[in-house]
Amino acid sequence: MADRRLRFGIIGTGSRGIGSYGRGLREEFADQADITALSDADPVRLRLGAEALEVERASTDPAVVLANPDVDAVIVTTPDSTHADLACAALAAGKHLLCEKPIATTVEDCNRIRAAARSSAGGFMTGFVLRYVPFFQDMHRAIGDGEIGAPQAAAITDNRDGAGYFRRWHRLRANSGGLLVHKSCHALDIVGWMLDARPRSVSASGGVAVYTPKPWAGERCLTCQAAADCPEYVDVTAGRLKQLYYDAEATSGYVADTCVFNSEKDTVDHASAAIEYEGGRRAVYTMCLFSPYTEREIGVWGADGKVEGRDSAGAYRLRGRRDGRDEERAAAWPAGGHGGGDRRLLADALAVFRGERDPVADLDAAYWAAVLGIAAETSAARGGQRLTLAELGATP
Repeated sequence: MADRRLRFGIIGTGSRGIGSYGRGLREEFADQADITALSDADPVRLRLGAEALEVERASTDPAVVLANPDVDAVIVTTPDSTHADLACAALAAGKHLLCEKPIATTVEDCNRIRAAARSSAGGFMTGFVLRYVPFFQDMHRAIGDGEIGAPQAAAITDNRDGAGYFRRWHRLRANSGGLLVHKSCHALDIVGWMLDARPRSVSASGGVAVYTPKPWAGERCLTCQAAADCPEYVDVTAGRLKQLYYDAEATSGYVADTCVFNSEKDTVDHASAAIEYEGGRRAVYTMCLFSPYTEREIGVWGADGKVEGRDSAGAYRLRGRRDGRDEERAAAWPAGGHGGGDRRLLADALAVFRGERDPVADLDAAYWAAVLGIAAETSAARGGQRLTLAELGATP
């Protein structure tokens, strides 16, 4: 397969499928890849995606991708709860698969996908773009080089202006698994990568502190009487939101400006989790979706020192425990989606699917990050009960 371009099919023509992966392949890897088929459940969004990427074969039936002999690799960017069936079908057909994170929203479906990937002739990758960002790569390399000794503990905080997660499908656990799955699996993967250990148990708690029901709130921004005064108002009748969502409402039934103060949500806007890993390693994770800024803060302690930093700061700090080291090291945050991670992930996918190397984030990474997020959501829903991942059905 190395002597010709890889042929991709994309299922899910929203902003991630078309903007990140589709345009990335078309604009930066046209000499290595082609896009031969598209699918989306909504015909309006599908038509826009097909026009944007100049793809002729497009259908609301995913078989146009999954059963297509002219597709070598499938990219799945549909809502999280739909990943499992599509991923398993692609793997059963022997296609290479790039499945957006999280791979699934239940442990049962994570198990299904992992079993399908292990028995498939196709390669498997997931969308863990943060592993391709120099900030995280450089910190991981410093740990791997033994500069702080064996890693023992970590703390990571997700600061995010997350109102958008409560306007759209993510707000319901049935769709996203909850935001400790959908959003947090990025950070949970990074921590497991830094500690080089599998999670064993978790205790989590969280709630809704800011996006609570308001007596003046309407059903959606478009028809709300308080739109002029609402700090979270968005206009879905203009720009990208109009194209992707508003124009497709009649066919999809999907409303992308649901009031963030609507009481139907069943996930949290802030949470914390205490995680135990194999070998006695531990981590604390904090998520805040009403932060005034967007960045991740991380610290990893080893027997001989600590690395710490903020991903948007352009540097991280390494401090020795006994030798007096105290170094600030530059770490770039390149231009492009996710600090350049989107492009690097696609480059890695092409190499992996050609059989040239193993992925930076393998099947195990995808599995354990998703299962840990699911366990954290379950623990939070049960008032902070500590749960082992094994008792929820996770297996090595």
